[in-house]
Amino acid sequence: MSVPVRPAASVVVVDDRPDLHVLIGRRRPGSAFVGGLIVFPGGGVDPDDHTELARARVPPTTVPGLAGAEAAALLHAGVRETEEEVGLVLRQGPFPHIGRWVTPEGSPRRYDTHFFLARHEGGEAVADQIELVDVWWERPSTTLERVAAGDLDAIAPTLAFLRALAVHDRVEAAFAATQRAGGRAQHDHGWVAF
Repeated sequence: MSVPVRPAASVVVVDDRPDLHVLIGRRRPGSAFVGGLIVFPGGGVDPDDHTELARARVPPTTVPGLAGAEAAALLHAGVRETEEEVGLVLRQGPFPHIGRWVTPEGSPRRYDTHFFLARHEGGEAVADQIELVDVWWERPSTTLERVAAGDLDAIAPTLAFLRALAVHDRVEAAFAATQRAGGRAQHDHGWVAF
């Protein structure tokens, strides 16, 4: 039986603390999808993400291969899910599109997920205790070390974005890299743009 692929979006939130840190969340153990693993805030696109009101809440964005309305729905879904899961309101942008991953066949749930980069705009991140049970700021390199040591577990896209961010010491450098990305680093089931 084939599992349908649902459109989804995730936001990789970064902040200088004082060097580049990324917001990491841990999924609720026992979740049907990636239970107990570390992720970035995000989730599926809902019908309300396609409305005029939703488009008005986010700045114009570009997603390779998609029309403006579809790109806006994806960005709105990522911004909405970030607010729901960790309580952070993101409105200022820019929100560069930094990658796309499709959950491989055989998974209990499948998503075609687009990823956006965002600056922390203030406020305290707090896990909603529904999707995420913990949330924290950490240097990408530290998170990768913790995964390598077996303290944390992550899926391939999370690791790929952490590796891409780990080479930057400041938020501005990560955003600049999205502007000059000449290609896409290809991975199984996805790519990263910087």
